[in-house]
Amino acid sequence: MIKFIKSRKLTERGIVGIILCIFSFLVGQFILNQISTMEDPPLGNTIYILIGNVFVFGALLGVILIFKYLYDENKKAKRKFRKRKSHKLYFLNKKEHEKDATQNTK
Repeated sequence: MIKFIKSRKLTERGIVGIILCIFSFLVGQFILNQISTMEDPPLGNTIYILIGNVFVFGALLGVILIFKYLYDENKKAKRKFRKRKSHKLYFLNKKEHEKDATQNTK
């Protein structure tokens, strides 16, 4: 599964990550709203409140970091393209290069 996700494009991996974060957020909200408000849960209400908050916070942080990573990669690609576009490379043929070298020595 991890190899399959890593073989995808950057935007596809970002979408998969965001979907996982949304799922984690929903799990955290379920724990906070349903399990932690029960009369007498198995481990106590405080544990479920903490676990729910960790899921929610982790999901929100994950979405923010994924968006930042995708934005930075996009910005880096644009910057690289602008540098490549403004910097032109000229290749000399071997004969022209030798001709120029012999004219400079005379």
